Amino acid sequence: MSLPFNVQQAQSRFGLDDPMGDDPGLFHLSRTERLMAFCGCFFVGLALSILGTALVFSGRLTAFAICYSMGNVVSLLGMCFLVGFKKHLKMATAPVRLTAFIVYIVLLVMTFVAAFAIDVAVLCIIFAILQYCALAWYSASYIPYGRKLIKTTCGAFAKSI
Repeated sequence: MSLPFNVQQAQSRFGLDDPMGDDPGLFHLSRTERLMAFCGCFFVGLALSILGTALVFSGRLTAFAICYSMGNVVSLLGMCFLVGFKKHLKMATAPVRLTAFIVYIVLLVMTFVAAFAIDVAVLCIIFAILQYCALAWYSASYIPYGRKLIKTTCGAFAKSI
């Protein structure tokens, strides 16, 4: 599938890759099907995270940890449909993202530990918030100047306090 308006020419001039490429990926899906799978994962993940957040107010800590964390994971896996599972894992373990990816995975596990093993609601909520921050930091690495934007925004917020 060719891209309109000489985007392909501009991509090669600036060294940009088409993230969806022509590689059908693991499930041999078309571009449209991969985009629909990504959107489906994103919205299912968002719904699970919102449901998990609602469950924390009802006092169901384990259900919160499962829904919230699985929502984040499903949303993150949606990106695999865009770029392919192998390429996404390779990009996630690139030096620029590796620390953020590991921190995210550790916080995901710690959210479950706090909910199941320790059974401390406050600790579980703290890990879930930190998990969200780690996912945002990891995701920002895919956006040009995304991390710089987060640093600038947080710095301006801290100065205003």
